[in-house]
Amino acid sequence: MELYQLRYFQMVAECGTLREAAEKLAVSQSAVSRAIAMLESEIGVELFTRRGRANELNRFGKAFLRASLVTQRSLDTAIAGVRELAGVDAGTVTLGFLNTLGVAVVPRLIRRHHDRFPGARFELRQAGGTSLLGDLATGAIDLCLSYPMPVDEWPGVKWHRLFNQQLCAVVHRDHSLAKRKVIGFEELADQPFVVLNCDYAMRRIFDDACARHGITPKIAFEGTGVPTLRGLIGARLGVGVLPPSTTSQPDVVEIAIDDKELARPIAIGWMTNRYLPPSAAAFRDTTISSWELPEPNPTAWDEA
Repeated sequence: MELYQLRYFQMVAECGTLREAAEKLAVSQSAVSRAIAMLESEIGVELFTRRGRANELNRFGKAFLRASLVTQRSLDTAIAGVRELAGVDAGTVTLGFLNTLGVAVVPRLIRRHHDRFPGARFELRQAGGTSLLGDLATGAIDLCLSYPMPVDEWPGVKWHRLFNQQLCAVVHRDHSLAKRKVIGFEELADQPFVVLNCDYAMRRIFDDACARHGITPKIAFEGTGVPTLRGLIGARLGVGVLPPSTTSQPDVVEIAIDDKELARPIAIGWMTNRYLPPSAAAFRDTTISSWELPEPNPTAWDEA
């Protein structure tokens, strides 16, 4: 059963003749006749009583008309709901982002977007980069704020780089390096490290830095969350190389590292081989423009 058959049936029921229904539908009378015949054949009963040129609904037709109108109203409501969901002004954006961007970067982007589109709604998902890319590829999210992954690993993903997030040394407040403003990476060589596991981009950045400086690190703990690593550091169980935090933690101190390559790029990604709702496209444009304007200073949006 096709939707056009329901529309043709409803129009004939309203008009009473095939000719008038065809005129209102802007199709041929034979097309209307065929649609009604196919519909009756599929249902298994006749829906009209033919009286000359007139087509009067019989009791089966009246029952089917009531049901079809309910179906049509439900469909119209669904279409309107989807259009509202995707619309720029009041649509919903499904956004995935790294856990470490949730305190400052994402809230500020949403605030800026709401200044333009007050009715916009958001569904937010925080996860690691690989998990986010899986959600992006399957359509669970529209947009992804993460580090850019190689295109050949994730075909169809397009990245727009936003800023670099400089990493720093994180040590306990009583550590011998705690009062330093800047240190060299090699000064951490003999320290026990708490690090993310190998699934995370920050671990790869850390490993590259170790190779670059000729260091074989002593790994005390591997984890899957930056807050946990900071807790381990606060318990004097090691030092870390992490993004700076926007929230104070009394037991730890952050120290700048004299290595410009020790940074994590942050980008916004979306699928080029799948429909991007206008609501998501608008937020993507808001995000990109936030780092193309002189203000705010991108480094001020860096985040733990």
